[in-house]
Amino acid sequence: MDVSSNEGRPKRALKSLSRIIDGFEELLDSIKTIAEISKMSEVARRYAVTNSFDSLLTMLGVLMGSFISGLKEPSTIANTILGGAVAILISGTIGTYLTERAERASRIKELEGAVLMELDKTLVGRAESISAVMVALVSGAVPFLIMIIILAPFYLSVQGLISTFDSYIISMIEALSILFLLGAFLGSLSGENKLLYGAILVGMGVLIVVVMMWLGIR
Repeated sequence: MDVSSNEGRPKRALKSLSRIIDGFEELLDSIKTIAEISKMSEVARRYAVTNSFDSLLTMLGVLMGSFISGLKEPSTIANTILGGAVAILISGTIGTYLTERAERASRIKELEGAVLMELDKTLVGRAESISAVMVALVSGAVPFLIMIIILAPFYLSVQGLISTFDSYIISMIEALSILFLLGAFLGSLSGENKLLYGAILVGMGVLIVVVMMWLGIR
């Protein structure tokens, strides 16, 4: 047996691990630089919250509509919500990307006119292009994951672990709770009352529930 070969394996493994860590750190530094140049985090946060808010209110409407209609097959409800979640993922990602790409391309052209040079291949140009993609991914992925959380109780019902009625209740509570968290987050950003912001968003969710119930009774 080649003892020297066996002894060299741990060293090679450590070197490989070290290169992976160094590469990961460089990636984080690059993302941080891109975020600072393009203000990516602020824009991504704004899109994620807005799309999540719209998606939650839409799903509350869908849930109430299904409940009032007497829909009791959990797999049908789950597929409906999943279809909406996929649509939100695609529309949120592509719509945001096209919007951000146009906005950032316009900004680059303005800068090029000011500095009298092309910026496409510069750090600023690359940062704007990459940030458009990353903002779009966040914009679509965050509301999609929220929809999956709301969808989960109905899959539990499909497995016979809880009743369909319980799935409705749990999903609605989840939706209202996430609305409160979004409101509290907005309140913390603005430096204002987090509970008030949370209560306002929950109130809008409750309004959707009341309106749908009123329509159902009529």
